[in-house]
Amino acid sequence: MRTYGILLILGLVLAFIAFQARTGIFRRANPGPPANKYTREMMEEQQLPAGDQSVIRQHYADAIVTSSGLRYLVRAPGAGDPPSSGAEVSVNYEGRVLSTGAKFDSSRDRGAPFRFRVGTGAVCKAWDEAFAGMRRGERRTLIVPWWLEEGGQGPGPLPVHTTLLFEVELIEVH
Repeated sequence: MRTYGILLILGLVLAFIAFQARTGIFRRANPGPPANKYTREMMEEQQLPAGDQSVIRQHYADAIVTSSGLRYLVRAPGAGDPPSSGAEVSVNYEGRVLSTGAKFDSSRDRGAPFRFRVGTGAVCKAWDEAFAGMRRGERRTLIVPWWLEEGGQGPGPLPVHTTLLFEVELIEVH
């Protein structure tokens, strides 16, 4: 009988722990920084500079934020289905540095749209993510944090940890 009592108590304790973990009834509203130093370092690494955060708050506060940190605003809706992974797309874009507004690249300046395959790693992670959800004719403003760029190095002569702003349009899915 005593064994059953101990098993009953242990069962109740486990049920309480499962209930608490599932509902978060004792969870703090602001848990503070993580205790693990490696997690803290990772969280500190993927932070936008204060100046960029200020620009985003002022001009792009209503941007949609994905789990990766990509922010975007839909400027014009598109039609049809989004491209499947591996589909070739033609896009027009203009790239600027978020903090200064300096233009560093544009497909329109070259006079031809840029073509690539979605989801194959041919472009930066932010573009793969953004264009995978766009429809033909859709225009978006993308705010690309440095960790979603070309390895965080920035394209071309841009300094490291630069937040970029792209005006993009999905012209055609091939």
